[in-house]
Amino acid sequence: MARILYGIAGEGMGHAVRSRVVIEHLSKENEIKIATSGKAYSYLTRFFNVEEIDYFRLIYKNNKTSIALTLLNNIVRLPKIFLKSLKIYKIIKESKPDMIITDFEPLVDYFAFFCNIPVISIDNQHIITKTSDKMPKKYRFEAFLTLAVMKLFIIKSNKYFINSFFNCSLKDKNSVLIKPLLRKEIINAKTAVKEHILVYQTFESNKKLIKILQTISEKFVVYGFHKNKKLGNVFLKEVDESNFLEDLKSCKAVITSGGFVLISEALYLKKPVLSMPIKGQFEQILNAIYLERLGYGIFAEESSKEIIENFIKKIPKFKKNLSNYKKYANKEALDEIAKAIKNEFSTAHRAVENS
Repeated sequence: MARILYGIAGEGMGHAVRSRVVIEHLSKENEIKIATSGKAYSYLTRFFNVEEIDYFRLIYKNNKTSIALTLLNNIVRLPKIFLKSLKIYKIIKESKPDMIITDFEPLVDYFAFFCNIPVISIDNQHIITKTSDKMPKKYRFEAFLTLAVMKLFIIKSNKYFINSFFNCSLKDKNSVLIKPLLRKEIINAKTAVKEHILVYQTFESNKKLIKILQTISEKFVVYGFHKNKKLGNVFLKEVDESNFLEDLKSCKAVITSGGFVLISEALYLKKPVLSMPIKGQFEQILNAIYLERLGYGIFAEESSKEIIENFIKKIPKFKKNLSNYKKYANKEALDEIAKAIKNEFSTAHRAVENS
């Protein structure tokens, strides 16, 4: 049995949803301490004992990531982030983990580096740093910024498990491409096709999208505005996991940003996707590019009536393409992760015995 410290990024929900799947599997044979923050902390405390830390936050303005405001905000908050990060050091001193797993959580990775603890990375972001495929020229600046941030965030890992719904070439032997790890509620879901299109909106301020949807003769169920309200053919709903899952299972299509987890869940349920990535977030842009290349949906840089109507018109075509999307279980990927943990655990203990 290995002692594991599991760090999870607190920005958004995707890291938490994926990590829950991994933790439930690994905790059968390992002792796991969890450290996270933000929305991930609120979500994971429903299932596990979790230590709350702080995190580097992304600040948005005019429906895109603001680099200047993000830097300023995190510089101001740096003392608080540092003080809360001392919890990680305390966990390491008390529980003496054999290894650390990070789902794009930088602080646990830094402590692993300074304390010389093996690290396993499980995320989807490292598709950017580990692929040998060429990046689209149009988005080179966004790719450069993302690469710089990622190298600052995760400085050391012995093994990378990269979640991806598309295939690509990898640079090195310590990186493994795995199918997206999905929660059991998605794996076991029974789907239907009702009349609504599910919309997940990241920005509360994006009222432009609501106005566009009101001009289209379809029913839209919209999450992200933190209110329950009917606006003609548009139904705003507060985020509730159970209701959201039901609306996802029964929708005829999905409109969202470029978030990896929701796109992966939609594809698994064979729901076409219109992806409008957050500007400046190259990882989301890459997801949307491959979504369109595979014929499962459309990548759009802006929201407009013409784009949404074009997407709706092509839903039958995308559904036909998705009929070939093979369903899978998490077991193969989870077993591979468990095997890597055992290997790292054995290697570390042999090193101690020989020292």
